[in-house]
Amino acid sequence: MSRTPPEWDARFPDRDQLRAEVHGLATCVRDQLLARIPQEEIRGVYLKGSSVKAWESPLDYVPEVSDVDIHVWFRDDDGWRPHVDSVPQALAMQAGIEACFEERIARPVHHPRLQLIVMNRVIEELEGFVYSPRSTVTVLHGEAYPEADYSDPDAIRRFDASDLVEKAAWVDRMPLHVVDKPGVYTREALRQLVWRVAPAGPLALHVSGLDTEQVWSLNRTRVTAALRDLGLGNLANAYRDFYLAAWDYYLSAFTDTHACRAAILAASRVLTESGALGRQWLEANPQNAATER
Repeated sequence: MSRTPPEWDARFPDRDQLRAEVHGLATCVRDQLLARIPQEEIRGVYLKGSSVKAWESPLDYVPEVSDVDIHVWFRDDDGWRPHVDSVPQALAMQAGIEACFEERIARPVHHPRLQLIVMNRVIEELEGFVYSPRSTVTVLHGEAYPEADYSDPDAIRRFDASDLVEKAAWVDRMPLHVVDKPGVYTREALRQLVWRVAPAGPLALHVSGLDTEQVWSLNRTRVTAALRDLGLGNLANAYRDFYLAAWDYYLSAFTDTHACRAAILAASRVLTESGALGRQWLEANPQNAATER
């Protein structure tokens, strides 16, 4: 397979328009949060991940497949509960975001897929949590995003390797998960894979010895190139195939189920290949294996 990244040519929507719509949605989320929650209760609202990184090729963002990650940091760990801890509250905010986006973007090319995360919960619940590099975060409101501590990369790799093994275990569950989802329901199976596949590339690079901040700062075009440079061609091909097949699925208005199945198959290869790297790291570092989740 070619080492040259796929071009963002006329086959794909204008990336500036796509990014404008992503930022339009992010602005709506921020505005709805601040309209419904006292500002003094929110430390910060942040747009993160692929939405912020450079889009060099179609690998870097797939409309309505890639998540638009927005993280909200409350001053009190349970500060979100009085505002979004009931179904009516959550639906009211959802409706507000929807109405705002429709007003802001009259004829959108796509409807960005939102993922709203309460940072306090992630920090509390996710063992081994590490902040993202600041270069991959846009501050939408409030305080600067916390600065990460990458001073002990092998301690982070310990959790990364375990994370890869855990995500690879999903492959064993996939057959019964996908077999009963033909037609329009195929999209449900793909949804279960997006958040597992996306971090697999950087995680694989990190357990292979690359610098922590570097790997989490790379977009997927550069992640794929770095995997090839390390001799991980099979993983690089599968990573690339997943996003290009997801693009085919999106461009068909989610009617080309063959493209969706191709993406699912590529995802299984990504998880299997990266999971093997995680196991290798744990086996090579037995003193850390006890922390495997």
